[in-house]
Amino acid sequence: MKRTIVLTMLVAVVALSASVAQADTVGYWRFEDTPVGGVFQDSSTYNNDVTAGGNPAHYTLQATGRGANFDDPIPQTSVANAKAADLDGTNDFYSCADQTEFAVDDFTIEAYVRKDSGALSQTIAGQFHTAGGSPSNERSWLLQVRSDSYAGSQNDVLLWLGETGSTGICYSTGVDILAGIDYFVAVSFDESDQTSGIKVYVKTLSGVNAGTWDTATLGHTITSLHDSTGTFNIGAYNTIPSPLAAAAVWDGLIDEVRFSDTVLSQNDMLAMPEPATMTLLLLGLPLALRRRRK
Repeated sequence: MKRTIVLTMLVAVVALSASVAQADTVGYWRFEDTPVGGVFQDSSTYNNDVTAGGNPAHYTLQATGRGANFDDPIPQTSVANAKAADLDGTNDFYSCADQTEFAVDDFTIEAYVRKDSGALSQTIAGQFHTAGGSPSNERSWLLQVRSDSYAGSQNDVLLWLGETGSTGICYSTGVDILAGIDYFVAVSFDESDQTSGIKVYVKTLSGVNAGTWDTATLGHTITSLHDSTGTFNIGAYNTIPSPLAAAAVWDGLIDEVRFSDTVLSQNDMLAMPEPATMTLLLLGLPLALRRRRK
């Protein structure tokens, strides 16, 4: 009887943790489903499906080659990962209309990526529309990789943040994403922590450094992140619906894009082996069994 009670309590803790993590997720685009009319489903509870711009491919991950080292299954959720979005670096992207839940003070953005080329700049995701965008001057945040020396060294992960919408500040993280290598990348922003409110996590998944994490912590000067009315974009920024146009388009694979309205710890990220509460379950199970045998 005691064993049953303990096991029930531990399973309840795991279930509660999973539900809390789901509540923090305001968009999760896995690119697993077959797109209908160019639309990919949002796996969060908000149903913020994304629509294709241009003609991105729906890429099946192979045992070798591009994206072969993307996690399958996803360590944090244990769900299978078989496909990814394949963008051409010219005019391919995904977007959805602005939503109330996208108005955040803190956030974490995660993705699996592979960059095929070293173009000037390439966008992973963001809500960021400059003077040439539609709507104009709606800068909130933007996650990019640069391949020139702008705002830091080549291949730096860059986080752009906007406070008024009309201007954006570029934060160079000093963490690199190189062409031809599979990565998991996550960046979190804590508006109230100007000393260390930007945290960057990049896990190399292929090549000689496979399995290693590169992290960075930065301060910022943002007091109130702008609430953009522009579209939420994956793979580009400055998207203009008609005529179709986009800027800094990703060239390569993007997969498992998850946007959370909170600062996630590294242990709660998609590329981590398991939720922290699973450790409690593993530790608690032998304890429960030992007590029962007494």
